[in-house]
Amino acid sequence: MRAIVSLAVALLGCSSDSAPTKDAAVASDAPADAVVDGASTVDADMRACANVGDCPCFTNYDCPATHACVSQDQGGNSVSCVAGPRGTGAAGTPCTGEADCASALCVEDSMNGMRCSDVCTMPEQCPPELPRCLGALGICARAL
Repeated sequence: MRAIVSLAVALLGCSSDSAPTKDAAVASDAPADAVVDGASTVDADMRACANVGDCPCFTNYDCPATHACVSQDQGGNSVSCVAGPRGTGAAGTPCTGEADCASALCVEDSMNGMRCSDVCTMPEQCPPELPRCLGALGICARAL
């Protein structure tokens, strides 16, 4: 959890947009195999995030659809979009790490386990397993 909080604090300082967005598309919101100006959106995504660190992120929603938000170090201080598959776990489902979750957010639950979290602006957007919305971070969290 400390790594997630450290990551969140570091990334909050880098963001000017307080509203979370879903799946930031680089070229367009066209299908991944669509051709835009002679190049597929996959090609555009690869060029935009060609090197680790080119596209910092907090969740998978900050990355092109062909990339996942992945921590590059144990402390969670370097997190960026990397080409590859994303997790599929919905908010509230058990997880062992970021790769399990559709959001790339795996947090502690109130039973000493881990659950996939998600972005939120109010508690009603959070699953029963993570009923609080931490306003400063914008993620669902365990009950106190």
